[in-house]
Amino acid sequence: MNTIKIDKYFRGMVANRGLSGIETENTIFSFLAASNRSYFGISCDLNISKDSTIIVTLDDTLLRLGLLNLYIPSFTYDELRKFSLVDRKTSNLDANIYIPKLADFLSICKVYRKVAFINLDKIAKIEQVDRIVEEVETLHDIKRTSLITSNKKHIAHLLKKVEKKYLFLVINKSSDEAFEYCKNHGINVHVTHGTVSKEFIKNMHLYGLKVSTGTVNDKEQAEKLIKYDIDYIFTDILE
Repeated sequence: MNTIKIDKYFRGMVANRGLSGIETENTIFSFLAASNRSYFGISCDLNISKDSTIIVTLDDTLLRLGLLNLYIPSFTYDELRKFSLVDRKTSNLDANIYIPKLADFLSICKVYRKVAFINLDKIAKIEQVDRIVEEVETLHDIKRTSLITSNKKHIAHLLKKVEKKYLFLVINKSSDEAFEYCKNHGINVHVTHGTVSKEFIKNMHLYGLKVSTGTVNDKEQAEKLIKYDIDYIFTDILE
């Protein structure tokens, strides 16, 4: 199995949760698979374990990827590390595949010189956001990291911590309201790909703001967005 190559030159492809079209998402394997390809950046999702370790997982339970109906935040990281995840290639549990820490993700991005795109939507407390920023500054580089969230309280707080050009607000669709908010605060936007228009992207660019899209796995759709002058495309399999 390999990636699907697009026909247009584009430097803004982001491996969504690593190369998740081939390897199990949000794992060291998926991050390494993406790192060894031409992706501009790699994205991940964060959560917090019982012992306050910042971990990489989209889900709150192990049901989907670990076949166990267990609530992830109720376990310490050492306990979580022992739970095997399903290998996407074989559909079997594999003891070598487990929930990694943010530190693992950042180390890979630093070594392979990839931009880190970090989704904060599962992070509830402001002090946890601060710890994430501290880990990024210590283990990677805030100037090679984009922080993504739908929580405007996160945005307001982060504006005091990092330069606004590294922040992306998640929206479900492009709209005048979203545009006005981003324009007034100097914030980039991460939007569902099926709702973003060429005009919206152009207007964002007029104010020096960037636009990234949610997961695009259709080659023609990606090439259409590139014609629109999109900045970043998140994808599971395109390259």
